[in-house]
Amino acid sequence: MEHTPSNDLIIWEFDFALTTFFEVETDLFQKYLPSAINPMEVSPGIGLVNLTAFNFPAGGLNGKLPEFQELIFSAIVSPDLSRGVPKFAMYVLSLGSNCQEHLDHSADYYKLPIHGMLTDAIVDPESIAIDYSDKDGNILKMNNCSPETNFRNEERYFQAFTSDGDNLTIADCYIEAPLFEHQLTNDAGTLNVHPFLKNIDFELGDPLPYLQMISRPGEIGRQFYYRPSKF
Repeated sequence: MEHTPSNDLIIWEFDFALTTFFEVETDLFQKYLPSAINPMEVSPGIGLVNLTAFNFPAGGLNGKLPEFQELIFSAIVSPDLSRGVPKFAMYVLSLGSNCQEHLDHSADYYKLPIHGMLTDAIVDPESIAIDYSDKDGNILKMNNCSPETNFRNEERYFQAFTSDGDNLTIADCYIEAPLFEHQLTNDAGTLNVHPFLKNIDFELGDPLPYLQMISRPGEIGRQFYYRPSKF
């Protein structure tokens, strides 16, 4: 799809992205969703949460931002099919970064729920793994759980829901990058009981990796993230 630069579109370049969709009991996160949207279940009582980690090189927002890392925690929900058919639709629950300017912009432009600053954001491109913490301690460790990778140039379309009080918004987001996707259920890391993750004890739900998507480390991918509109 062709994306034309405008005031309603920001193009972000990244050189590392690791995202994991985990199967968990829907009851663990449903109370955090607005009543207007529904969790997407892969089997009765089992939904999906998503953790996505990015590394953004210096130069974002027309050269204003330094290199920084980002972490997003979302629940997977039913999409708005009138806009198209996304890979997934996500309701964003928390966003963290180690760049305050990025957090301020994300709150103002995208209306995202800002959790706060990451104090430690370790990205290991060689093993495709991350280790993120903030002032409340370690949030998670996450790794590629496939022994092999096979990257291909792909585009993926996602929908991102957010809410501010009673105002529910939706944004279209496209990823173009050399991507590898798999559904192996090996060990993909540890999700800790932490405020960033809504203090959910994921061990109660025995989370299993449902799907992982990985960009080729060190190669530039692009995220075309449109301004949200009222849902």
